[in-house]
Amino acid sequence: MKTKIIIAGVIVAAVSVMTVRNAQARDQQDPSVKIIPTTQKDVIKVIYAFNSAEVVNVKFSNREEVLKTDEISPKDFEGGFSKKYNVEKMDDKPFWVEISNSALSVTYRMKSQNGKWSAQLEKTTYTNPIVAMN
Repeated sequence: MKTKIIIAGVIVAAVSVMTVRNAQARDQQDPSVKIIPTTQKDVIKVIYAFNSAEVVNVKFSNREEVLKTDEISPKDFEGGFSKKYNVEKMDDKPFWVEISNSALSVTYRMKSQNGKWSAQLEKTTYTNPIVAMN
């Protein structure tokens, strides 16, 4: 009987560890940086849900060039920010939005249908510093 209880305890512990690792992996794949549509035509909203002590850059580009950049100072937000951008000049052509700082870069591809924009996550890059141990 004691053996069955010990085996059951080990199984519960193993399942718990796997669940926590799976949740951490999901968090790594799903960044807390989003682009959402608004009710206004040709307006998108960038949500950055991190507390950052450094500048966050928002870059709009098409296949040929950078179209617009926005540099958001950390003094302008605490715990993240939400900012609307008018993208009317994009003429319903696909473009990319990259939100980045030194630790994170997230790129979305934007597509429009009659002034209503949808965002598709293309790439997330986490830049963690390398720590050397003696």
